[in-house]
Amino acid sequence: MSRFKYFPYKPRPFQSETMEKLARYVRIGSVCLHAPTGFGKTPVILAVLLPFVKRGLKVIWTVRTGNETDRPIEELKTIVNKTGLDILALSYRGKKDMCLLSRIYGELDYAEVSYLCSQKRKECAFYINFLEGFDYSIFRENSPLLYSDIYNLSKKEEICPYYAQRALLEIADMVALSYNYVVDPRLEWSIRRLFPYNRAILVVDEAHNLQNIELNSEHITLGTIKRALKEAEEWDSFQIADFLSRLRDKVDKLFQALAEDEDTVFIPSEFIDSSGYDLLERAKALGEFIRRKMLEEGKRPRSSLYRLANFWKKALELEGLEGIAFVAEKERDNLRLNIWDMRSAEILASRWLIFKRCIFCSGTLEPIEAFTEVIGLDNYHAIKVPPIYNPENVRIYILKDVSTKGEELSEETASKYVKAILDFLKIVNVNTAIFTASYRVQERLVRAGLKEKIGKIGYLVFEEERKMTGLQARRVLESFKESQKAALLAPMGGRFAEGADFPGEQLQAIFLVGIPFEKPTTKTQLYLDYYCKLYGKEKGRLYGYTIPALKRASQALGRALRSPDDKAVFILGDERYEKYLNLLPEYVKKWRRKITVKDIRSISTPW
Repeated sequence: MSRFKYFPYKPRPFQSETMEKLARYVRIGSVCLHAPTGFGKTPVILAVLLPFVKRGLKVIWTVRTGNETDRPIEELKTIVNKTGLDILALSYRGKKDMCLLSRIYGELDYAEVSYLCSQKRKECAFYINFLEGFDYSIFRENSPLLYSDIYNLSKKEEICPYYAQRALLEIADMVALSYNYVVDPRLEWSIRRLFPYNRAILVVDEAHNLQNIELNSEHITLGTIKRALKEAEEWDSFQIADFLSRLRDKVDKLFQALAEDEDTVFIPSEFIDSSGYDLLERAKALGEFIRRKMLEEGKRPRSSLYRLANFWKKALELEGLEGIAFVAEKERDNLRLNIWDMRSAEILASRWLIFKRCIFCSGTLEPIEAFTEVIGLDNYHAIKVPPIYNPENVRIYILKDVSTKGEELSEETASKYVKAILDFLKIVNVNTAIFTASYRVQERLVRAGLKEKIGKIGYLVFEEERKMTGLQARRVLESFKESQKAALLAPMGGRFAEGADFPGEQLQAIFLVGIPFEKPTTKTQLYLDYYCKLYGKEKGRLYGYTIPALKRASQALGRALRSPDDKAVFILGDERYEKYLNLLPEYVKKWRRKITVKDIRSISTPW
């Protein structure tokens, strides 16, 4: 262990062996690391890579969302505090999070902040101060730097935080940022010219999410078209207004033809006639003028005309490409038009060759062979870490007499699930998550009285709802974590079942209601058809439908196991889980017991 001097903790089971293998493999090629949640992947990988950094290489640590960029930097801060390591490292965020000027315009989206910067940069006091007085030393002495550290130091110095972090990037040893800066050629230039990728080791954290990368995906709604029409009328552009009126009628006709929550394929060129191409250019120009005018008036630089024109121009350019689909989805009182890019393997395969080495890690990377095929990775070395949990602390049960299989839950099945969940809650008496196969299943259980009945047995009830804002979700999550005896109702694949962290006793029991297979929609069938073309019928269905569902279930279970000492009770509430054991975590395969709904009242807990 002495050679891994940057590992800041006393090694836990399998950590030393994993560091040995990783150090050996990364010298010769790419690595796929599958390790259970709570294993400590971040400090293990950092301890192995930091000696390479001292020899002149760099590290790019990529995460799914900007919100997760601080995690590896926080771990690096621990290493620096314990070892005295001299390293310049930072978490990197886009302009939306780093622009001081945008705060006076209210809540702007990424595109609007970028536009604001392009129009106002030369007269922005923060940018001018940055050019005239940026001091590296203020930041270097505080490294490693969270994005908030950079933001607050820059605000104090009255310089632009965004350009401060870009200046730091040129001399940094390590950066943590979102996947998009690596996998999207349209974004990578902004980083790559400052931070050379060919001298960097790439780490892709939670790498199982790569299959869902949608690089060219974009959407507008029927509402966007109506707002764009209103803009054209307000600015007396009658030709554009007439064009948009005809477009609105065509899209509205499609909206009327669909049932609630139904989707269908559309062909972009069927909505834009021969005169439409020129009018899209004119609509975009008018939208640009409107954005500039609003900015001059101190208003949010938003234009539905500009957004609509960009969407249809892009759709027309991509029409006919294999792996690109155009899907219209009816959502309550609106219609959502999507450009959907399914080409993860095709696009990603060339990206990995840019870097010196690549490390892909996740708690749900298996089966690794399937993962590497869908991300276009040919040559790699696999490391699989066994379960790290104490079997005495974990109880796992599979119910053999219920299932969510079918289009809808019958009244009998819904009642059976409600009873099973209530019996489970009465036994565990701790913070519990009820993760459902979908919002549809969740809402069916609510209609069967689940929330009211949970409340009657002494639990506080929290629910993740459709279209919940980030702020609302954060409040729900914080309230649940602060509770001593609460039930969280949320779908697998949602923000609470994948992105949330529940250390210690914040979550100790989980009931999975069904398996989160995608609903059999037009979109699902398109995805399966595309995967079957790429990999053949059997593998296509496995890669595009079965594995993603079991990964969502596995991610949900992982919310309650954040360290080797955690105690947890799981019920996998669907008889089909037994059929898919080879796609579930190793601890489920080894420790599960099959029971019936009636048996729940006699299960044991580790507390």
